[in-house]
Amino acid sequence: MEKAVFLDRDGVVNELIYHREQGIIDSPFTVAQLQIIDGVPEAIRIFHDIGYKIIIVSNQPGIAKKHMSMKTFEAIRQHIIDELISKGANIDAEYYCLHHPQAKVPELKEVCDCRKPKPGLIIKAAGELDIELKVSWMVGDGLTDIQAGKNAGCKTILIGKEKCELCRRMEQENARPDFICENLLQAASVIKNNNIP
Repeated sequence: MEKAVFLDRDGVVNELIYHREQGIIDSPFTVAQLQIIDGVPEAIRIFHDIGYKIIIVSNQPGIAKKHMSMKTFEAIRQHIIDELISKGANIDAEYYCLHHPQAKVPELKEVCDCRKPKPGLIIKAAGELDIELKVSWMVGDGLTDIQAGKNAGCKTILIGKEKCELCRRMEQENARPDFICENLLQAASVIKNNNIP
């Protein structure tokens, strides 16, 4: 069996964007808004060097909420992959949940098993790619990422600075990560130091 580092995408691999018209901080809605976070390509290379597959698992409700078209979503997705490859970093697989319970697009309005904090994306990837979850990691910038990782049986890393309001929510929502790191490169160091060959 293989081991994997499951990565949330927005806020971990690429920068979140402030969308003034909607008054929200969210995924990029256009290719022009896309910016890979510093250190991400190096972190991905470290993960590969120590034997981990890199798998993106991400809630992407932008289409469901009519923030973007499927064509734009695919262009953004491909641009991320191309940017990483150009910097010597390869993503092994990607799994996305496009649903949202309050979707404006009827066919995407669903309470599904793939939307984090449910572990459906991770479990699907593990089944298709022969991943052993107990030696794998989920790295994300939100508590739903941590919950999904824990629900799947992975070790977890929360990206971001610990805040007191998050501390309370971590306990209430059973979402305390194994580690908290400032960025993916720091997470790579933690995983390397806790690697089980």
